[in-house]
This record gives sequence, structure tokens and C-alpha cells, in this order.
Amino acid sequence: MEDKRTKFLQTFQFLQQNFNQFLISEIFPLIELNSHPTLAKAMIYSLKAGGKRIRPILTISSYHSGKPFNIDSINKSILLLACATEMIHTYSLIHDDLPSMDDDDLRRGIPTLHKQFSESTAILAGDALNSFGFYLCSLVESDSNDRNLISDLIKILHKGAGMSGMVSGQMEDLEMEGNDVFLRNQSLTTKEEILFRIHKRKTGELILASLLLGNRLRADHFNRLEEIETYGKKIGLLFQLTDDILDTEGSSQELGKTPGKDLESGKLTYISLYGLDESKKKRDLLIEELVQIGQKLESEEEFFFKNLPVYIGSRKN
Repeated sequence: MEDKRTKFLQTFQFLQQNFNQFLISEIFPLIELNSHPTLAKAMIYSLKAGGKRIRPILTISSYHSGKPFNIDSINKSILLLACATEMIHTYSLIHDDLPSMDDDDLRRGIPTLHKQFSESTAILAGDALNSFGFYLCSLVESDSNDRNLISDLIKILHKGAGMSGMVSGQMEDLEMEGNDVFLRNQSLTTKEEILFRIHKRKTGELILASLLLGNRLRADHFNRLEEIETYGKKIGLLFQLTDDILDTEGSSQELGKTPGKDLESGKLTYISLYGLDESKKKRDLLIEELVQIGQKLESEEEFFFKNLPVYIGSRKN
């Protein structure tokens, strides 16, 4: 088991490096060539801030599961889809940090975009990254004569990132923030439903979309759809649950952003609803469930989807 976890970490780092290389060599020049200079600098500033690149790695891994895996097998189309998810994710962070939303000064250990540039530049950079993600989907090519491929990819990304997914989740999250009077009058079941719906949309839908995009590029995409969807929904929940725990326990140095903001702003989170100890129990149960689902997604010899839940659940930022 330890050997497979080591291999998982090596694979994760390998994918990070190859994704970052493609981002810098292929995507940054596109941004610089087609954008106003200040806008290009702002977009690249946030994209270069790093992060784990979990969504792009999910896209690549979903496509490659069960296939021979090396640097030569990571084709341009899957990297374009991986970049599309990172464009959307980065735009969402830029807008999430704005004074009118979560009002944060730090992101990934550096000043947030509106602090480094200006609020108007941050809004426009987010707008540009949002639309750019969909443009990258349009560049994808398939070996087969699949006429529905591009439209399906755009639909998947829109469902994850658009009005029914991430944006609605952010809207409800803001509505519930500090709404103590409303929440006090709700049953535990109702509050659980609200919390699950927020997390499912705000965080989970784009994570699910990342997996579905990579899967859609496969010839056997329909055969794997049910397991991919089940895994994607639960891994998104695990990601947000871990975030809630880290916001309570993490330091500014570890997180690269200001900790304790959820509690301070009165957000509805797993911690506010269940407390820290119970939230950790829920996290550990989710990890166990995901490891079991991962066994259906890959062969006994493979290790990515079985080890990813442990990695996400034990992260420090």
C-alpha cells in the first residue's frame, strides 16, 4: 500500500509538472498575443500563483485511467481540456476574493488579484478567463469522427461552472452568510440540505465536470459514466469538507490565505453545523467510500483514484 501511495505522489507531481509546462509554453503566449497587456499580466499573475492543479489532474487522469501512461501519451486535446478547467477555477477564485464577495487579501500566499492590480482589473481578468475556458474546449480534436464531442464538452463545462452549478452555489453561499435568524429557525435536516446543496454546486460541480471532460474524450466514455459521476460527486464533497476543517485548523502560512474567515463571516459550514470532531469523522467515512468506488474505476495494479481521496483528505492547504 505504501508503495502505491509513493507512486501516486510521483504521478501527481509528474502531471503537475507537465500541465504547468503546457500552460506556460502554449497557453500564456495565447493570452499575451490576444489580450490587452495589463489584462494579460493580471490573468497570468493568477494562473502562475500555482495551487495543486487538482482539477486539471482529474481531467487528465479520468482520460488515462486503464491506459498506458507516460509523457508521450498526454496528448494536446486532453491538456487543452485540463487548461479549460484551470481557467474556470482561477476565474472563480479571483471573483471569490473580491470585496463584494469573500473580501480576501491573500490567495496561495500572495496578494489577491484585486490587491495586486485593482478591483476592476480583477473583475475583467476573471471575465476573460471564464470565456477563455470555453474557447479552449472548442480547440479539442478527436481521433474518431465524433460530431457531438465539442458540444458535449461545452455542455459539461457549463453545467459545472455556470448558472446551475458553481455560480448558483456561490449565490446561495452569499445569501446564507451571516443569516443567523433564518438558519436558527430551520431544522437540522433543512440546514443539512442547504449545506449539501451549496457545497455540491459551489465546489463539487466543477470537480465533477473535470472528471467528466476527461472521460468524454474516451471512446468508452458511456460505459464508465455512472462510476465517474458517483466518484466525482463524493470527491467534490470531500474537497469542501476538508476545506472547512482547514479553515478552522490551518494557519495563514499553511493555507496561503486568511484562516478563520468562514467562522468570522457566519458562513454555513460543516464545522458550524456539526463541530470539528464530527466533521473529521464524516471526512474519514467519505475517504473510505471513495477508495471503494476507486476500485471500480481502475484495475488492481492502478493506484490513482484509490489514493486520491487520502491525498485530498489529508492536505494542509
